[in-house]
Amino acid sequence: MIVGVDLGKTGCRARTDAGIEAAGTGAPGLAEHGGVEAALRAVLAVLDELPRSGSVQAVAVQAVAVGAAGAEAAPAAARELARALAEALPGARTAVTSDSVAAHVGALGGRPGAVLALGTGVVALAVDAGGRRTQVDGWGPWLGDDGSGAWIGREGLRAVLMHREGRGPATALTAAATARFGDLQALPATLAAAGSTARTTATFAPDVLAAAAEDDQAAADVVARALASWVELGTSAVQAAGVPELALVGGLAAAASPTWPAEVHLVGAAGDPAAGALLLAQLTDLPHEEAVVRCGPIHVAAPRTSSVDDVDVLATEQSRPDLADLDTYDADQLVQVLLDAEATVPAALSAAAPALARAVDLARGALTSGGRLLYVGAGTPGRLAAVDAAECPPTFGVTPDQVVALTAGGEGAATQAVEGAEDDRGSAVADLDARGLTARDLVVGITASGRTPYVLAALEHARAAGAATVAVVNNPHSPVAAAADVAVEVLTGPEVLGGSTRLKAGTAQKIVLNVVSTGAMVGAGHAYGAWMVDVAASNEKLRRRARRIVREAAGVDDPTALAALEASGWRTKTALVAVLAGVDATEADRLLSEGGGRARVAVELARPLVRATS
Repeated sequence: MIVGVDLGKTGCRARTDAGIEAAGTGAPGLAEHGGVEAALRAVLAVLDELPRSGSVQAVAVQAVAVGAAGAEAAPAAARELARALAEALPGARTAVTSDSVAAHVGALGGRPGAVLALGTGVVALAVDAGGRRTQVDGWGPWLGDDGSGAWIGREGLRAVLMHREGRGPATALTAAATARFGDLQALPATLAAAGSTARTTATFAPDVLAAAAEDDQAAADVVARALASWVELGTSAVQAAGVPELALVGGLAAAASPTWPAEVHLVGAAGDPAAGALLLAQLTDLPHEEAVVRCGPIHVAAPRTSSVDDVDVLATEQSRPDLADLDTYDADQLVQVLLDAEATVPAALSAAAPALARAVDLARGALTSGGRLLYVGAGTPGRLAAVDAAECPPTFGVTPDQVVALTAGGEGAATQAVEGAEDDRGSAVADLDARGLTARDLVVGITASGRTPYVLAALEHARAAGAATVAVVNNPHSPVAAAADVAVEVLTGPEVLGGSTRLKAGTAQKIVLNVVSTGAMVGAGHAYGAWMVDVAASNEKLRRRARRIVREAAGVDDPTALAALEASGWRTKTALVAVLAGVDATEADRLLSEGGGRARVAVELARPLVRATS
């Protein structure tokens, strides 16, 4: 099994590539006296718990990466821990990095960007595409940590004491501080007796946040200053990373929501530090590599300029060591292991969300400028693309030539495998030219490996023609991703059946295509609210759906909806605009034409007319 370990001072958590988890006690930190020995004991103890917690047979550890507190301050101790783990786990690849690096990898799925950790202390870590790391703040409670839990609690207590001295306004924090700490006259002595002033003042932060939510002026001022510090730290880290993505982690991350500048793209954390350590155990070509100490039979991942034939090193091609006896599983076990694997897909998709949003923007731009959405794939990706393309006309009322799937091997490959077709670069160019490729089109190449020659040639040809391009891949840093304007890298890892990318990778690809086509169509005006108002009412079921859409979206009864649909020739959007704007079908069509086909715009255009008439 491959394992990632998050080793903190109070706890140690391990997670395998099969999703099995275990937890144990932590270690005081690598920089402390005896830190390496304590860390080794903690890691080996939690590894020993993994087979029991997962109800599986004990298996050998193939690779393990540890994100350890104190590793950055004590690099020699980090190297010593990596060697000690390699000796204790014969044949295993071992890696040690700092807990902050593991948290960064987990939060952004291994991508460059910035992570702002908000807890008792505060620190921002930026990693650019070249691996350069920049830390912002993290100086501790005496020199920094502005906006941290300790800082918020301290400033809240200062507001209480200043009011007592007549230097500040009355505040509800006075009662909260008394309830938490007792006699406020003795507060300095109480904090000193607690040992760690920062940890103790941080316990008051929830009181400050609660009072601010109730509009207490003193508390609101503290929180406003904290949020300003978050924005300053996060923006500085984003600038250092050279990419706009910023993830917030830590106990305060959900406490409040500041207004971020336009250059900061806030993203949800894809995973925790254990997930980051697991990714570092699986891959050796992430931007964070310079911060990782490795030992054992290290297998270096393929360079980013690797050949399209170099597939043996790909994560999607690997077999899971914990499933060496998969063929002996009964039905219940097989179902569980397959479902557990599929359950990891959402986290991989979440990590790719910023790139996916850019892909949606490109697709929307192509459709609204008279271009098309052209999918290109081979095998499973091509067949998934064909399904998505086929569903767009009935769902969104577009013509079949507006969303097109080009599959290596031709139309017959949509239902039956055509061996060798994916290696034919020339046919990709010919297929695009036969469709009349223009600079207004968006070409989306889908390939799990990121190396399929048919897809790679299609993207290169599309870019040469001036068309926008998107790559949807399941391995990092691939040639196909490098050939596209936007790379949606959904890192799904090894399959239950090694190399069978119709499983997790296929699931992720289908969801990506759902998001791209639906996001583009909604953005292009083929929806009103959550209703598919361009649905083609071509059978009884769809006519009933059209009636329901008009009825619900316009808030009218069924006879009114039916009359409007019949008057419009069962064109759902025209009927909806007619009802909402109080006009006939002909005028509704005119308003839609003037409004660029958007129902909401058409209704807004009708309002001045209604006022003038009345």
